[in-house]
Amino acid sequence: MHPDLHVLFALGTGYLILLFAIAYAAERHVIPERIIKHPAIFVLSLTVFVSAYGIYGIVDYARHAGYSYINYYLGISSAFIVYPLLLSPLMRICLSYRLNSLADVLTFRFRSQWAGSLVTLFMLIAMLPLLSLQIQAVTESMLVITQSDGNSLGERDGLALLFCIFISVFAILFGSRHLNSRESHRGLVTAIAFESLVKLFALLITGFFSIKLVFGSFGDMQAWLTTQPNLIESLNTPAGGDSTRMSLVMFFASAVCLPHVFHVLFAENPKASNLKPASWGIPFYLLLISLPVFPILWAGEALGSDISAQFYSLAIGLETNQTWLTYVVYVGGLSAASGVIIVATLALASMCLNHLILPIYQPDSKTDIYHWLLRIRQLLIAVIILTGFGFYQLMPDQHTFSQLAIAAISGCAQFLPGTLAILYWPRANSYGLIAGLLAGFLVWTMGSLATLVDAIDGNWVTSFYVSDLPDELAWVAVVAVSLTANALMFIAVSLLTPTRNEERIAAEACTLDDLNRPARQLLDLRDAAEMQQRLAYALGEHVAQREVAKALEELRLAPDERRPYALRRLRDRIEINLSALMGPGVAKSLVDQQLPYTGDPSTGSEDITFIESRLELYNAHLTGLAADLNNLRRYHRQTLDELPIGLCSLGTDGEILMWNRAMSDLSGIASEDITGSRLNDVDSHWETLLNEFVNSEDLHWRKYNFEQGPFTRILNLHKAAVDPLTRSEQVIIVEDVTDNHLMESKLTHQERLASIGRLAAGVAHEIGNPVTGIACLAQNLRFDSEDPEILDSAEQIIKQTQRITGIVQSLVNFAHQGRDAQVSKIEAVDVKHCVNEALQLLTLDREAQPVHFVNDCPQALIIAADNQRLIQVFINLLSNARDASDSDGEIRVTAQADHDQVQVAVCDDGSGIPPEALERIFEPFFTTKEPGKGTGLGLALVYNIVEDLGGEIQIESPVKGRDRGTCVHLTFRRFEGTA
Repeated sequence: MHPDLHVLFALGTGYLILLFAIAYAAERHVIPERIIKHPAIFVLSLTVFVSAYGIYGIVDYARHAGYSYINYYLGISSAFIVYPLLLSPLMRICLSYRLNSLADVLTFRFRSQWAGSLVTLFMLIAMLPLLSLQIQAVTESMLVITQSDGNSLGERDGLALLFCIFISVFAILFGSRHLNSRESHRGLVTAIAFESLVKLFALLITGFFSIKLVFGSFGDMQAWLTTQPNLIESLNTPAGGDSTRMSLVMFFASAVCLPHVFHVLFAENPKASNLKPASWGIPFYLLLISLPVFPILWAGEALGSDISAQFYSLAIGLETNQTWLTYVVYVGGLSAASGVIIVATLALASMCLNHLILPIYQPDSKTDIYHWLLRIRQLLIAVIILTGFGFYQLMPDQHTFSQLAIAAISGCAQFLPGTLAILYWPRANSYGLIAGLLAGFLVWTMGSLATLVDAIDGNWVTSFYVSDLPDELAWVAVVAVSLTANALMFIAVSLLTPTRNEERIAAEACTLDDLNRPARQLLDLRDAAEMQQRLAYALGEHVAQREVAKALEELRLAPDERRPYALRRLRDRIEINLSALMGPGVAKSLVDQQLPYTGDPSTGSEDITFIESRLELYNAHLTGLAADLNNLRRYHRQTLDELPIGLCSLGTDGEILMWNRAMSDLSGIASEDITGSRLNDVDSHWETLLNEFVNSEDLHWRKYNFEQGPFTRILNLHKAAVDPLTRSEQVIIVEDVTDNHLMESKLTHQERLASIGRLAAGVAHEIGNPVTGIACLAQNLRFDSEDPEILDSAEQIIKQTQRITGIVQSLVNFAHQGRDAQVSKIEAVDVKHCVNEALQLLTLDREAQPVHFVNDCPQALIIAADNQRLIQVFINLLSNARDASDSDGEIRVTAQADHDQVQVAVCDDGSGIPPEALERIFEPFFTTKEPGKGTGLGLALVYNIVEDLGGEIQIESPVKGRDRGTCVHLTFRRFEGTA
């Protein structure tokens, strides 16, 4: 082996080990996290696009194409400059559905595993020239440096094979030591970013020394150019025309169609926000790396080197005896080639596994699927690299790097029509995609790929082109004809064939505004545990448990989740996560088999809850009419949510689609806890009420007595069936009219008292006259007779007339309070006198059970109160005490002064009040009496009156020292001075 080969091998091996060390350090967080996750690392990693062709071949391309060489940089730069139109929507789709390759995206959009498999197969074939280019570049650069012809003992093939073996090992170590996920390849991205700096440094330093060593200065180079008119003229000749347009299209497509660029751009990008710095960072980097191309070309021409123009960058150091410069360029070329091979094979291996192997064979549930997937992926990496070596061997002649690069990129560009249709043509279907790819790849294979192996003369394609082209521009015809055939066939077949419903749903999910309306389908599942159990049949117990737990954690759901809405989201998340491991086609097939929906998806109503959650998520991204409609939706949603009456919406299957704030306050169940659940999952009281109302033929229930545990509410219920956009929902309005009913009862009670007052005043007037006459006659008897018996009778008559007058006056005074209930006149009130008046009124009820009332209040105990309202308090308390007491029971009223307060107690020896009712005893309409024997308003009125008078009320039940009885304690202010 030539001595320089040992140096090159040591240099190359050392550099690859350095790359691996950087990747390992990044994964182990030896490199600070702020560096690894900095947007600059992501931007630099995207320059993996600059392969060995960008180090060597671009110089030869500039020699023949002149200024058109810049199209290599302008094409991909334009894709990043207009990133909101293509890259940003694709990023959203890839992040949302965990799609890691173009085959995944197309499979997801067109819901066809055949499409994914065909894309993978064609992508693998199209990338063979690019892989061969990297192998050829490294091999020939070593031969150029060692000045060997490469023929002895198959030295060229030996070097190529050795490089493939080395790079296979490093590719496996770089990218497949762990399963693919969002964070598992951060080390790889960091290493690729470092490679980008090495490439840039190698070209910039070579360009600088090309001027310095060959020309002496920039001015000297300008002077030399003035002596080369033919060279200057050749720079402008091919600067426009069809070749420029086709090259711009190809390199624009490379941003999403080359697997290694797609992988770094979408699969390894953790945040969509990184696209913004990339929109200027990539063009800036490409501008810098393009600057040395002409100086290197002109330096090689000036030196008159017999080395191919592809290796002028190596020739500068060799011709000027600056070996170190040659080694720098060699490391730059090795860096570019290794980066492309590592990332491309990693992406292709994942695509082959997901779309070629797993659709045919899947391991059983007893196999550790994670370990199996990892080993198959590593094997595929080695097989793909060796396939690239086989294609390199298959080519009879060494083609230029430009021929290989154009062949590969034009082949991958065949996926551009399908990629654009993902975002901009919902009508496209899988039949059109497959037909277009077959047509385009047939033209490309016969016009480009076959010529590389001398299998066919591809110049026949130019006969389909509209103008004559020289042989070196035959690729223009191949690109134009293949893309035209692809697009026309794609459009025609899509228009002539039906679009399946699942394709339509996927197309809506991929559109730019993302306003799709997914169906609300039913799952035959009880909870998340049953979901895990079913998945275990296909994935194994360990894998199923891990995937379900991961999905629950990502969605922040409880392990015992059973809401239908949450189970649908969990199913979708599991499918998305499995897509990252197995591809969307296999993941969908597996999930559909193990967790199927019941019924026809086309007949399901829309999942309005999911639609609204997605609209809230993407609210900031909506513009134009979509934004206006969303703002209108938010306004109506807020209006419904803040209505002062309860509102809920039910699907035909009983799923709760809406539960507004008033409904939450009324039921005590939060909206976020109940929305998406079935009605059967609601608290039993509300489930019974709503189910009965939904199943009844009545549209309205008025003043329905609803027993919610110890509470009693008066509710009005209304329902209406709505059918917007075939959702078939039923809206139920629940109005709590308990307060209104209380107010109506109060008003009725007040009106009744007012009526009694008016009646009592009339009765008093009518009775007063005869009573006065009787009293006068009795007075006369006292003076007209001296008979003791007559005198005693007259005295008794007078006492009875006074009693009648007192009773009538008490009745009138009590009735007056009905007219002036809200006005409290604070005055000096004798407690004993008020109690006597209340007892006098109660004795009028002859149908009440007989009890013994005892008024133990001391004489002349004066408090500050309203005489008539205080009488009403004692009437209600004594009446309740009588109802709670046994026949001939005793009810005692006591009072005592305590400094500036007076304590009054009304005690009975009745049954007492149940402990669970004590906290609610003062609530309106709450009563412990049998139905029809109480309204539940008495103690509520007592409480309000006592509060208005500035007093306090407490209830003791049972009475201390006894197991029964109730004692109501009243506290009033003692009267002092004049009121």
